[in-house]
Amino acid sequence: MPWILARLRRRDWLGELQTLLIVALGVCAVVAVVNVKAMVTREPISVTVGAGVEIRPGGVTGMRPGVRLDPDAGVGVVVDDPSTLQVALDAARTVPWFAIAVLTLVMLLLVVRTARRGDPFAAANVRRLRRLGWTVLLGSLAAFQVELLAGLELSTSVVADPASTSADLPFAWLLCGSGFLALAEIIQRGRALQAELAEVI
Repeated sequence: MPWILARLRRRDWLGELQTLLIVALGVCAVVAVVNVKAMVTREPISVTVGAGVEIRPGGVTGMRPGVRLDPDAGVGVVVDDPSTLQVALDAARTVPWFAIAVLTLVMLLLVVRTARRGDPFAAANVRRLRRLGWTVLLGSLAAFQVELLAGLELSTSVVADPASTSADLPFAWLLCGSGFLALAEIIQRGRALQAELAEVI
């Protein structure tokens, strides 16, 4: 057991994190190409709708006796031949979140590279982390609003009134944004302590 801990201590975790971030960006590039192709060829899209859809007792099979669908829950429908507007609205629900994720990966990669090459307390890292924190905080709130509005318009295009949609509050994103801001503050305080020690010495 001690040799395992010793080996773990010797590992270059920043290097492995850098590799992981590069791989994640590569995966994002593939996902982007696949999704752009789906939008260009107007492949079927899935829409979750709620009110305005009638659920009949005999319309669903495979459930045990005494079980029924929740009339207030969302129902997934597939649009086989979506219009250009429907494709754009479907993209608007996910593209902002994808952009925030890619930006987060890129900024973290820059921070890790700077830390590996020289000073982890570089002023550039403080600026990057602050920008990233505010971007994630404000961007996630904006993406949440866009997702709601696009989902509502998309719902309107596939069901009769009243249309409805839903989206989850981005608690995880808000927490990440706050974490990046806190990390930037920690590094800034470390820089201040380094400057004070340099003056004393």
